[in-house]
Amino acid sequence: MVSEAGDVQTFLAQHPPFNHLSEKQLEFASNNIFVAFSKSGSELESQRSDGEVNKVGMLIVRSGSLEVRTDKDVLIDRLSEGDYLIPAVLMRDNENNPHVYVLEDCLYYELTDYAFQTLSAGSSEIAALTEDDKTRLTHVQTIVQDSELHHHAEQLSKDAYLTQKVKENMSAGVVSTTPHTSIRDAAQLMKKNRVSSLLIKDGKKLVGIITDRDFRTRVLAEGVSDQEVVERVMTPSPMCIDVSTRLHDAQLKMMSEGVHHLPVMQDDDPVGIITPSDIMRANNIEPLSLVRAINRAMDIEELRLASEGIPALVVRLIERDVRAVEVGKIITTLADSTTRRLLVLSEEKYGKPPCDYAWLAFGSQARQEQVLGSDQDNGLLLPDDVSGQDAAYFEDFSSFVNDGLDACGMPYCPGEIMAKNEKWRMTLKGWKACFARWIEEPSPKAVMHSSIFFDMRHIAGKAELTKALRKNVLKRAQSNTIFLAMMCENALLHSPPLGFFKTFVLESDGDHNNTLELKKRGTIPIVDIARNYSLSAGLKPLNTIERLQAMEKAGVMSKEMAYSLIDAHEFIAGIRLEAQGKQFRAGVKVDNYMDPKDLSPLVRHQIKDAFHVVRDAQSAMKVRFGGGVI
Repeated sequence: MVSEAGDVQTFLAQHPPFNHLSEKQLEFASNNIFVAFSKSGSELESQRSDGEVNKVGMLIVRSGSLEVRTDKDVLIDRLSEGDYLIPAVLMRDNENNPHVYVLEDCLYYELTDYAFQTLSAGSSEIAALTEDDKTRLTHVQTIVQDSELHHHAEQLSKDAYLTQKVKENMSAGVVSTTPHTSIRDAAQLMKKNRVSSLLIKDGKKLVGIITDRDFRTRVLAEGVSDQEVVERVMTPSPMCIDVSTRLHDAQLKMMSEGVHHLPVMQDDDPVGIITPSDIMRANNIEPLSLVRAINRAMDIEELRLASEGIPALVVRLIERDVRAVEVGKIITTLADSTTRRLLVLSEEKYGKPPCDYAWLAFGSQARQEQVLGSDQDNGLLLPDDVSGQDAAYFEDFSSFVNDGLDACGMPYCPGEIMAKNEKWRMTLKGWKACFARWIEEPSPKAVMHSSIFFDMRHIAGKAELTKALRKNVLKRAQSNTIFLAMMCENALLHSPPLGFFKTFVLESDGDHNNTLELKKRGTIPIVDIARNYSLSAGLKPLNTIERLQAMEKAGVMSKEMAYSLIDAHEFIAGIRLEAQGKQFRAGVKVDNYMDPKDLSPLVRHQIKDAFHVVRDAQSAMKVRFGGGVI
């Protein structure tokens, strides 16, 4: 049915990207919208009832909710009131073949493709949605690959938004002029500074404010000359808010007073502006907002600026008591998003890749267990028919990505396990030979490499290449008892820091004397145990917790031992993250050491019990795999 244009126009004006449109554009949009309804449990069809295929340019949810899933039932996104999707983007994703399902009875608007294209031509906000096909698919695939983040982010404290302050979310700094500035000059000043409002000051005193809306309603609509002074059309004595006010109270104030810009004051001086857009960003789950900023970055500098927010975000998650496993997955998802964005930027810089490739992550990134300060471990997998000329392209291509990751806070690997190192850019045949050598002729160095490379995850590119390599590696490793025994022996080198009578064995390193090392002697032993059992059973999970769960389900490890290790890993990782958060807040170097004196007696007792669980599991592993004695 055709929409009630006035009601639709009012709704659109309240939601991005339509809230940036002029009244004329909004009227045009509302006159080219059809209203549709679908019941819970149904799937939205790509064909309209009148038989015209793909004539919907944009779908906007009015009420209810939808969810988008791949044909393998991987969640891409959930949409509720005010959210939208572009059918053309989904239809072009042949790899994931997305489907749109109705989660709750849904009333939605269908903007015609003609209207969507027309609006794109006249609005930069709408045009930004109509990227070229390659970028569209990259964006959707990024959402698919990052879909777990939605689940993890939803676990954050529900009242986090209520505790935020205006100061943390306002647009810092103010752009101002005098009451005697001409309207034309004021508009040019706003355009130059890319702001939607301008503060009017008489000396140091704030006397007014003028906004984009004022220019539409008080200048253009009233036919006021642009040579008039802004004093004539400004809002005098604007409503303000204190910098220490809660964000929630600022939102209530805007809603009750019908204003869209609140000057933020500190000691009677304006220090910023808070707008509905700022509140909307704050009201978004923070990790998702950061991913969006990363995905929109147009160069390394923008990516670096977006990545600067990661440490502070992680500390906030820690302080909200978010589980360590969730924090690790969120950090890793941000790292994955940064990597994928750099791959896109690298392709833009050096041109389309001459052949397929797969970008691989190793170690903690592969396991989705990164923490603050984790370095990068990655490699490039190429098809067997790659030429020498193609190899030259990928040298520049990989260096750009690795350098970009370093600039964004993921430092170079000290052991140079990076794609920019020619040694770790290989064909499928080359990687298979490398793993075969490590497995069939295990040496101390090969086993050391195995502890990094056998945790391998696909990040971007042709997934079939990665699948072929992983399948080959799992099959070889599972059947080689000598290799598994040497992996076990290597794992036993990382023993929990316990002496006789449950006393701690503290580090004697000069820089970290009398401290506990919570990585090499805390979480890594559990990671090694889970990897060894997982390889022996040919299990696919990479995350340590997921490996332990899969091992228990497959009967590889007893339920008691598996869940004791899960609890121990979660507890030790949580202590480690909490210590890192305190180090970051204190402005000191973030590392994996902590003084046990900083722990309460109860926590010291609990962490000793966790270390004993690890020691018992290591003893069981030695019995199972031989500890190197065959």
